[in-house]
Amino acid sequence: MKVCRTMFAIALLTVSLLTAGAQEKPNGRSTPSGAAPILVIDSFTHDFGEVKAGTPLRFAFKVKNEGKADLVINSVSPG
Repeated sequence: MKVCRTMFAIALLTVSLLTAGAQEKPNGRSTPSGAAPILVIDSFTHDFGEVKAGTPLRFAFKVKNEGKADLVINSVSPG
């Protein structure tokens, strides 16, 4: 019985290690050692001031990647 438990523990540990090692990064890409994206935004907010109701508003935030890896933006939503 003790041998069965030991074999089960070894098998479980092996499967756990193989599963953890096989997982990819969330975006499916790997980055070289030391390389990472660096998101730079001049301003995180914008004030339109006083605006009449119904006036269409538009503003573009400038986003820059100063890192050495690809910057992946998966989604953007208004605040």
